[in-house]
Formats: sequence, C-alpha cells, structure tokens
Amino acid sequence: MATATLVKPSLTIKRKYPASPARVYKAWTDPKELAKWMGPLGTTAVEAEADVRVGGRYHIRMIVPGDEHNVSGVYREVVPNEKLVFTWAWRSTPERESLVTVHLKPDGNGTLMTFTHEQFFDEKARDDHEKGWLGTFTKLGTYLGLTSPQEGSMTDAKPHGKFIWNELNTHNLDVAKKFLSTALGWSFEKMEIPGSTYWIIKNGHDSVGGIFDMSGDAHFKGVPEHWLSYVAVDDIDTRYKNALKNGAKEGRLPFDVPGVGRIGILAQPGGAMVGWITPKPM
Repeated sequence: MATATLVKPSLTIKRKYPASPARVYKAWTDPKELAKWMGPLGTTAVEAEADVRVGGRYHIRMIVPGDEHNVSGVYREVVPNEKLVFTWAWRSTPERESLVTVHLKPDGNGTLMTFTHEQFFDEKARDDHEKGWLGTFTKLGTYLGLTSPQEGSMTDAKPHGKFIWNELNTHNLDVAKKFLSTALGWSFEKMEIPGSTYWIIKNGHDSVGGIFDMSGDAHFKGVPEHWLSYVAVDDIDTRYKNALKNGAKEGRLPFDVPGVGRIGILAQPGGAMVGWITPKPM
C-alpha cells in the first residue's frame, strides 16, 4: 500500500528591480547592505553577519518596537550573481527549519528575482512569512532604486526632484481594483503596513503604484477619490517648512513610514496636491 507524502507549504514571489543581477546579489550578500533593507515594514534596525560560501553561516537580528527577531541558517548553494540557497530558522523555533532559494535573471535593464521559501511547518507559518517578505521586498526595491546604477554609491544616485510613485486613494477599494484590472490589466498584491493594509499595483512583474483605502480613516471623510503623485526630496522637513513659507498649504505634516521613508503631503499655491518623500535610506 502506497504511503502519501506530506507536501509542506511554500511560497513564491517574483520582483523586477531596476538594477543588474550583480547589484541585487550584492544587496543579498553584503552584510552592510543587508542591514539597509532586510526585515518587514516596522523594523527599526538590523544587524547582519554573512559568510557567503557553501557551508557558511549567516545571522540576522531584526529590531522592532518592543521586541527583536533573530534568524540564522547555512548556505547550501552559492552561484555569484545568479542563485542563493540557504536554510532559514528562527532562534525561537530552531526545529522549524525551512529553505530559501533566490534566483536572479537579467530582464531588460533590470533583474527578475524569483524568490522561493519552502518547507514551512504549517500554513500559518507560510502566511506570516509571506506578509513579512512582501514588505521586505518593497524595502529592497526602494533601496536598489536609490543605490543603482552607481553600484552602491548613495551620493550620486539620490533621486531628489524625481517622481517616484503614484497612489490611488479611494473609499471603494473593490470597485477601484475591478475597474483597473479590467481596463488596464493590472493585478494587485496585498501588503501589510502598521495599522493598515496597502495594495501594490502590478503590471506584470513591475510594481507601478499603490492603492490606499481611505474608508477606514476618519481624516479622509468627504475627500473624493483621487490619484496622488510622490516626488523624492532630500530633506522632507526642511523643504516642507520652506514650501509653507512660499505659499503652499499643509496637507499632512511629515510623518514616518517604517522601512519606506518620511512623507509629507501639501497643496501647492494653485491647489494641486502632491506628496513629497525622503525615501529610506537616503
């Protein structure tokens, strides 16, 4: 009599990044770079160690408000600029070891990253990790966008003055998603953020914008559905104050979005609303 083999839960996430495979590989393997982006939204600090060779070990300490999380593992396969395979186990549950595979492939002027995390203990563990990885890869995209194509130079690649994000603010999330999916072929990926849920708009593998649900926030009562564009600035606090002195009106004072950056919203003298953001890191 045949015995059924238990298939453990797994997940696969694909992301296209505006950087070469070598650049993305460096972000995964240089401990100093890992500390810039690793960890879900809400992580306040990261410490990383990595001995990137077959049999080498890594350790990552992620600090969140009131707590910390430690994960470590062993590299099983290392193909520079192409592939990493390593085990993954939390210090709190070392017996629940899972496996991570990162594939990097050139895609136009960027890189298609195919991330697989498998052999989870159960579906809850898979779902919890998926939420964390989605936020983490948003941070990785922000980091790579700020450090590419200058191979890690934070000085020459600051995007000050550039439009970097578009966001639909709506009171009727389901209607908006249905319309955009039908009209433009976009898909949507749920991303948990502190105190709310955000939706990343996907055009194939590319993240092209976001959707914010205003219906759960009393601050937005009576505000009609609208698109909001974000411009990167080098110092949101200083530039926001100067904007108010030069005729702009306060929309929302600068505030922090953990792992993303510091954001302020204002109305220009003519009435147009715009978001300014100092991305993290910058």
